[in-house]
Amino acid sequence: MKFETPVEGVAFVMADNREAAWRIGKTVMAVLHGVGIQNVSVHDIRSFRELVRMGVSDDEDLRIFELAVADGQVEQWTHTPYFFTDDASLLGKWAELCADLAANVVRMAIRRAK
Repeated sequence: MKFETPVEGVAFVMADNREAAWRIGKTVMAVLHGVGIQNVSVHDIRSFRELVRMGVSDDEDLRIFELAVADGQVEQWTHTPYFFTDDASLLGKWAELCADLAANVVRMAIRRAK
């Protein structure tokens, strides 16, 4: 799910259905940011399967972190998402993505320095 207020961001929620995810997301974000639940705006609630189906990455598990895709390439990845789940594999994939992105930055810097 995506948030517009109180801050813009992305959260991964383990829930039985969209309504439960909406409720959990709004409640937790309100508590975390010390605002009323009515001040939390949630949108774009999608299931894991939908995110995988919409994504383009070779590693299907990384597709859930894609924010923008153009011409079959990922143009933007989510950054600093909230994880409202105890799914260790999801956190592991997030760590893998962060390591890959950092390695790409280093490779580009080395190429420029040559």
